[in-house]
Amino acid sequence: MDASKVFEFLVIWAGAMALLAVLRKRWHIPGVGLTLTYLLNLSLIHWVGAAIYVLPTFDTRDLRFTELGFEQSLYGMLAFCVGGVLFTPILIKKGLLPRAKGSHRLDTKLPKSYILCGVIFYLLSSTFLGHLPTATAIVSSGQQLIVAGLVLCCWMAWKEGNGRKLAAWLAIALLMPLTTVVTAGFLGYGVIAVMTLLVFVSTLFRSPKKVFFCGVLVAYVGLSVFVSYMRDRAEIRASVRGGQSLLDRFDRVTDTFATFEWFDPANQEHLKRIDGRLNQNFLVGAAVINLTQTEAYSHGETLWDAALALIPRVVWPEKVIQAGSGDLVTRYTGIEFAPDTSVGVGQVMEFYANFGTSGVVLGFLIMGVVITALDWQAAERLERLDLHGFVLWYLPGIALLQVGGQLVELTASAAASLTVALVVNRYLDSWQAKRASNTPAYAAVPRLRSSPRNV
Repeated sequence: MDASKVFEFLVIWAGAMALLAVLRKRWHIPGVGLTLTYLLNLSLIHWVGAAIYVLPTFDTRDLRFTELGFEQSLYGMLAFCVGGVLFTPILIKKGLLPRAKGSHRLDTKLPKSYILCGVIFYLLSSTFLGHLPTATAIVSSGQQLIVAGLVLCCWMAWKEGNGRKLAAWLAIALLMPLTTVVTAGFLGYGVIAVMTLLVFVSTLFRSPKKVFFCGVLVAYVGLSVFVSYMRDRAEIRASVRGGQSLLDRFDRVTDTFATFEWFDPANQEHLKRIDGRLNQNFLVGAAVINLTQTEAYSHGETLWDAALALIPRVVWPEKVIQAGSGDLVTRYTGIEFAPDTSVGVGQVMEFYANFGTSGVVLGFLIMGVVITALDWQAAERLERLDLHGFVLWYLPGIALLQVGGQLVELTASAAASLTVALVVNRYLDSWQAKRASNTPAYAAVPRLRSSPRNV
């Protein structure tokens, strides 16, 4: 089976990401890692899934679906890069996006305060609030304050030049995937959170070579964790859904780590696990073939639903739009799945299902502009020590990183994240004011290194 075209797409994809990094650095485009994290998430379910098809050791299924799907994914990725590198700076220079102004006094207690707020939202998710309309989205989005707080704690440690403290916060962050597996049976949410944090930390260092080699090491360890988790996923989720105690679930997870498997590109089982869960191209390719034959495109239907999802259910109780891919994948691909199987539609398929290849290009062009704008805005606020402003822009950015989900989920989560940031910032503003009135004017301020402009 000839995989030369897939190999060509892989090289173009990797080259485009490298060029993006070079241009962002050369053109001094600020950022806190949101743009790169988005592209890495996209690569995780498209580039990695296609890469195994060029391995001579992989006993592949029909390459046609993966090739067609990866081609559409490549179009989207390139459009995203163009939107972020070319169009966002134009909007900034034209004054169409707000710029950070003034300087702020750094409150060193805020990062931990955001973590505490995120933990409170996490605890609320197990109460009745976690099941009420609108409140569910708010509570779920509020948990991302843990990520934002950890990011700020790592930033503070770096500003202070305290490597041990930075390593300690990173070690705490690495527990997030374990937490999501033990409590919910899902690895993906925790992995995305850790990836978001690690990419942010990588922007703080000026050695591209060290960052690259560390990234390769982290990617290998991540693939090893994935293939080990996928081997035992059914048993892990059975223990979670079976109502077992947290201690029993933890024991089940430790059993997985006790028989940990390092990723082996010659191991057919490892490659099949990757192909089964990280090859979104196969489903996109199936949608391309099915929609080309049936002409049953959505013509903007799901995009309109994504816009309507911005209206809270508490304002519009009769709203029938639900988050979750539902039967969209079956509708677009013609493939039937088991009733208990969860399959994400992904942004490439959803954009294609609306307007074909032009929908993919335009959709990702807009995503590139939006994500890079949020990235830029958050970086400017952080440089001016405006932690409230950073969270206000960063939290909605985190919500948009779920590249494998439905657009309805993204817009609803982004709106909920903005609401959470506004409410929590207002509360913390009041708390800061009370503390300031009781703090002597000569209170010590930690010595901080200057922030790089191009992060």
